[in-house]
Amino acid sequence: MAASPAPADSAAPQPEHEAAYGQPAAGMRYGNAFAFRNLIPSPVLEQITGAQYQRMVQAAAQAGTLMAADDARVRRLRTLVARLAPYAVKWNDRVKDWHWDVSLVRSREIRVLGLPGGKLLVDGGLLARLRLNDDELGVLLAHEMAHALREHARACLGDMPPAAAPGANPISSLYGLAEPLPAPPAIAERLATLRYGATDETEADVIGGDIAARAGIDPRAAITLWGKLSAATRGDRRRGFIYSHPYDARRRQDLMKRLADLMPVYAKAIGKRVEALPPYAGIGAVRRRPASPVS
Repeated sequence: MAASPAPADSAAPQPEHEAAYGQPAAGMRYGNAFAFRNLIPSPVLEQITGAQYQRMVQAAAQAGTLMAADDARVRRLRTLVARLAPYAVKWNDRVKDWHWDVSLVRSREIRVLGLPGGKLLVDGGLLARLRLNDDELGVLLAHEMAHALREHARACLGDMPPAAAPGANPISSLYGLAEPLPAPPAIAERLATLRYGATDETEADVIGGDIAARAGIDPRAAITLWGKLSAATRGDRRRGFIYSHPYDARRRQDLMKRLADLMPVYAKAIGKRVEALPPYAGIGAVRRRPASPVS
């Protein structure tokens, strides 16, 4: 599905929760992430991850585990991604050429993978075991879209050994890269076990929260979402979602603090005043207090 044009208000002055990210579409500079963006050009990264996404989808289809496009769960996922996509444009110039796609695989695993180029792969256990409402699922999809937008997969590919022989990977030759890229099977295995650092998670929380709020998805759902993910996967230290996306008390506190900036964005998106919003899972309509006048 193609991303829609950016909303008219997407170029509005950045609120405090976005200010630390500079001009999001101009190089996507944040923390030490810019170093990783020098390793592999964005078109190459998108071609690599796009090809691996297609391999994963084809493998699931051959195994009979790929859910059909007309399945209600697939339609639900794609409807939410289409709703979120217009608000992703400001975070990466290249998004206007992306074609967002989401596939659902029949599995007991609780996983979702967001890749540069706009590809999302969801394991069925996420829906079947967690019973997420649309706000929770929308927040999670926006979070994974943020990982894709900020090319966080680049870090996990950047420390992989290259293919054994020069020229073994045709993408290297096509783009004139000095070093051959890792072999496709190694890339697929690494992507399947992708683990993010705390900085990546903070960035995805901020950007994903902004995308979700602008799309009319209640940002307070992030609190219940990550609580459910933590409770369901903390026992699996090898493959648990909560270990590939580190979550602790500090991150929860940061999510709560960020609500003061996100709630007005959400309220505007749904045409209400913050004060008129009902509580969500016991969480009130948080808003930032105006600064006291200087005496």
